[in-house]
Order: sequence, then C-alpha cells, then structure tokens
Amino acid sequence: MKFTRVVIACLIFLLANLFPGNIFSDNIEKADYYYQKYDYKLALDIYEKVYRKKPSLELAEKIANCYRFINNSEEAERAYKRVLSYSSFDAVNYKYYADALKQNGKFDEAKANYQLFAQNVPYRKEEGIRLVNSTDVARMWLENPDPNVKIENLSFLNSSNSEFSPTGYLNGLVITSDRWFVKDNKGAKNKEVFGWTGNPYLKLYYIPKVEGSAAITFLDATLNDEFHNGPAVFTPDGNEIYFTRTETPKTTKDRKAAVITKKLFHAVKVGSSWSKPKPLPFNSSSYSVQHPALSPDGTILYFASDMPGGTGGMDIYASRKAADGSWSDPVSCGPSINTSEDDVFPVVRKDGRFYFASKGHVGMGGLDLFTSEGSFDKFTLAENLKSPLNSTKDDFGVYFKDEKGGYFSSNRNGGKGLDDIYSFDFVTSTPVVAEERPKQEAQEALIFAVEGIVIDKSSRQPLANTEIVLLNRSTSEQISSFSDAQGRFNFNLSPETRYVISGNRERYYSRKEGELSTVGLKESTIFNVRFELERAEDAYIVKLDNIYYDFNKWNIRPDSYRNLNKVAAFLSKINSSNIQCRAHTDSRGKAVYNQWLSQKRAESAVAYLVNKGVASDRLSAVGLGETELLNKCSDGIKCSREAHQLNRRTEFKILKVKTKSSTVQPSVVSSTMFSSNTRMQK
Repeated sequence: MKFTRVVIACLIFLLANLFPGNIFSDNIEKADYYYQKYDYKLALDIYEKVYRKKPSLELAEKIANCYRFINNSEEAERAYKRVLSYSSFDAVNYKYYADALKQNGKFDEAKANYQLFAQNVPYRKEEGIRLVNSTDVARMWLENPDPNVKIENLSFLNSSNSEFSPTGYLNGLVITSDRWFVKDNKGAKNKEVFGWTGNPYLKLYYIPKVEGSAAITFLDATLNDEFHNGPAVFTPDGNEIYFTRTETPKTTKDRKAAVITKKLFHAVKVGSSWSKPKPLPFNSSSYSVQHPALSPDGTILYFASDMPGGTGGMDIYASRKAADGSWSDPVSCGPSINTSEDDVFPVVRKDGRFYFASKGHVGMGGLDLFTSEGSFDKFTLAENLKSPLNSTKDDFGVYFKDEKGGYFSSNRNGGKGLDDIYSFDFVTSTPVVAEERPKQEAQEALIFAVEGIVIDKSSRQPLANTEIVLLNRSTSEQISSFSDAQGRFNFNLSPETRYVISGNRERYYSRKEGELSTVGLKESTIFNVRFELERAEDAYIVKLDNIYYDFNKWNIRPDSYRNLNKVAAFLSKINSSNIQCRAHTDSRGKAVYNQWLSQKRAESAVAYLVNKGVASDRLSAVGLGETELLNKCSDGIKCSREAHQLNRRTEFKILKVKTKSSTVQPSVVSSTMFSSNTRMQK
C-alpha cells in the first residue's frame, strides 16, 4: 500500500512538471475564450491564477480590462497601476488608470494621468484635456453638494447584488435585479449565472408599495425568460411594456457560440397576465438595442444602442410611432446628448423633461445623470445634475415619482450591494441664524473659484488647449489646467490665500500674469479672468514629452526615438528655422556636475537629430543644469520624487522662424509640436 502511494505521488509530480506548457496553454485558451465572449468574471478567475505563475504585460492588461468591464474600480486601479509598471504598455492605459482613480475619488492622481494620456495619445489630446479639466470640476461638485437634495438608500429592497433602473408601474415600482433568489417558471432556483458578472441573469421585480414592509415579487413569468430581462418602461395606463431582453439561443451549441446582443421587446397586458413579447423592428444580431423610454404621450420611443454610425460607445436614439402602430427608423438624438463615450438609460419625466446617464459629458467619475430640454433629435446642451445625485461612481436609471422627488440607481460607496436603488427628495432647508453658526463652520461653507477665458490678442478667437497655471504664493504649490474648445478654464480657490495666475501657450505665446486673493473675503466669490495672449516675435519654446535618460547617463534611449523623430520632421517642414536643444536637471547633486550632465544630454539630442539628416549648423546644445527650476525644489528644500521630476526636462527652442509662403503660418508650430514637461531619470 505504501509503495502504491509513492508511485501515485510520482505520477502526479511527473504530470504536473512534464506538461506545464500544455496546462498553461489550455488555461490561457479557455480564459481567452471567455474574454472574447464577454464572460469577464470567468476569464478573470483564470487570468489571475496564470499571472501569478507567469506574469506578462498582455495578461496584466487583460486582468485590468476585466476589472474595468465588471465595474470594480478599486481592483481596476490596482490592476492598471501594474500595467503601467511595464515599459512598453499602450498609452491608452493612462486613461483607464485615471478613470479608476477618479471613480475612487483620487482627483490629483487622476488629473496627472489624464495629462499623460493627452500627451502620449496625440489623436485623442482634446479628449484628454477635457478629462484633465473634469477632475477639478468633479472635486468642486463633490465638495459642494446641493443641501436641498436628500438622498436615502432603500435598503429594504436592495440586495448584495445589483438593483437598478426603477420605473413606475401601477402604484409601485418595477426594478431590474440579478439577485440570487430568482426562480424559474416552475419555482426552482435558477443555477445559471452570467459570465460577465458571475451573478444570475437580470430579471424584473415588482414592489407594489415603496415602504420597508413591502413584498418584492417576481414579475410575470411571461416577461422573465431564461436570460436577461430588463430594464423596462410602461405606458401610463400600465397596459403595455417595453423592455430589454437577450434572446435565448435555441440549442446548447448555439448558446456556446453566440455573442449575445440585447434587444427591445413589447408586450400587452391580457387580463392579469401578459401577451407573448414581440421584438421591435430595429433589433439586430449585430448590435445591442436597450434601455427603453417613452415620451409622456407614448409617441416617441427612446433607447440606447451601439448600432453602426454612432459617435462612439452607446448612443441614444429616438423612433416615432405611426398611426398604424409601426415605429419609424431610429434617429440619433444629436450631439447635445451623444458623445464618444457611453450615453445610456434615457428617461422622460411626465412634464417632458429628458434625463439620461453619460460617461462622455463632463462628469464626476463613472456614469453621471444629466438633463436636457427638447425631444426626438433636438435638445439643449446637457446639464450635469451634480452632487449629491451624482457621485464619483456610476449614477443612472432615474425615475421621478412627482415634482418633489423619485428614485435612481448608484454603485456609490456605502451601499448595500453592487448597484442600489436610492430615493431622492427636494427639500427646502431651514436657514440657520448666523450668530448660531461657529465662525470656522461659516468660513468653510464659503465657495471661492476662478473662471476665465483665454483668447488670441490678434485674432480675438478663443484659444483651446492652452495651459493656465495657478500658483499658491504661500505654499509655492502649483497646479495647471487647460482651456476647453471655447477657451474657458476654472480653478477652485482656498480661503485666506493669495494666488498668481498665469497663462501661456506652451510658451508659443508671451506670458501674462495676474494676482488673485481670497484674504479677508467673507462671502463666496467667483473671480472672472480674461487672458489676451500674443505670440512671441522671434522665439518659441517647444517641450517634448517622454525623453528619458538612465541614472547618471546621457545616451538617448530607444523609447525616446519617436518624439525626437517629430522634431526632425518639424525641421524638415520649416527649413528656415534653427533649434536650440536645452537640457535641465533637478537640484540634487553638485551644481557643477548637473551643468556638465545637462550639457552632455543636450549634445546627445543634437547628435541624434544630425544622424536623422538635420544639418548640424541648424542645431545648438545648451545645458542649463539646475538654473531654471520650475518649482520651489531648490537646494535644501525637501521635495517629493514627483516634484523633482518636474524639473528634469528637455526643451527645444525654435529660433528665427520666417514663413516663406501663406500656406505655412507660425501657427503650424503650435499644432505640430505639443506637450508639457519632459521627464528624465537624473
């Protein structure tokens, strides 16, 4: 017996060690199969195990993506941070990492990574700058919630899973949930789970009266089939329902092969039951159609879809109902509603006001609730509902019971489950007598901010993507923001503080400064600033991102070739200009040595450009050592590694630009060369 056990143990050891490649390959193939089928929870469980044994960038990215897709921002933050530790990651991961940081309330870190995204993904720079600005706005809204809105978690109807998209039905609510106690038509507990989340499929539930003792029942079995069902919307009389459903593949083989899309169905009440749901005409097996909403008169159906021809992600569409009951071809609700990100969960209030959730408009984190006036395909610009209705997490699926309040869905911190239903009520706050408020509390309630616009002094046109810098004179802390497409920008200010605000166009334009002060202010104040910037006459500074040097070395690394090639390309287009390569270090180390090191680095950049065909007489190398620090981190001042990194940069000063024809204007310089600070390892 003992000998048999030894033989078995040896066989197990041989199987585990002679064929690890096959086992590894089988696991990866299985996980990749789940990943391609959107079964992210199932794929994630395998990827995590494999990564621990054989880590790689590809696996790290897939793990991070899985956490992003299943909406776990805490784990997504950790996973994307790991992705960024690899040397050759795709720069789009800066955005995904920043998205997770923002959802987790880490605005400063999110802002820094959105800036890196804007700098390293040029064709999405405008989007990156918008996201940079959104972090400041999100912080301001989060720190200043509307005191007249009362929020409450309806814990009695929420579970540890997801409950969302409440909608009115009879005298109660119908909600969508993937809670575990769902049962099929025969009363047996459903054992199937959705591979994307690892939870049961979505079903529709009815709450006849919204109160703590209310019973939560499974909606009619005709409406709840085997796969996903919900969200839904009812006609005002409660006799018709439109809802989202994923059709069940007919065979097990089909089920394994299918990439499931969501579709819209319609059913009519027959006695106490419902007719067999019928699909709407604009459904497709190639894209999803979901999240139905009806206009108050029932003649317009709104829904979200990723059908071809949209602006990106899910867009919101509208269809009109004809006299014969048929629906017109869907029409996009237009640019005031739809963005390059997901625009979903449309809702129309009884008075016709339009609401929806979006990740593409300026928001606080994940999905935010927005409102707009209009109908069909003509709407005003969307307005964010702000805090406390919105949070840094996902907020969506709103329903108004009356003009005083209603219900919405959120996965914000402090909830009972993954997505919870919350009630909201508009209340009138009782004014507090000033003498009864502590002085410190009254001061903390004040709001200080600066809003401004930056324009070209010559053309009088707004300057988009223009860096504006705010310096705290007391702490020397410096933050920056970028103007949007209309040239506008904003900052939050602290009480009892003096500031210097300055504007420049990556030094293509002359610098302008102004002073602001909140010292002594007893009332909330918003400063309005107008910058008129003009182009410098004969010199431009161009900062180039992502030029790295190894510690104590000056040779150009391969990961810097791409950006240096841009300089060479610029010089080939504007052949009447000369360039001065200016290298800087931080303050650590001997000043004499830093001067020498920066000179060697500048010379190495010149040598690279000469090797790319640039005439040497058009180039010069200047090492400036630690003489032009961008912050307070001089000798003897304790600073973080990130603060020192700000000073380690390479700049290219373009001299004597003289355009020879009307087709090449100086503005080409600003559109061709872009960036903020270069980072080096000194």
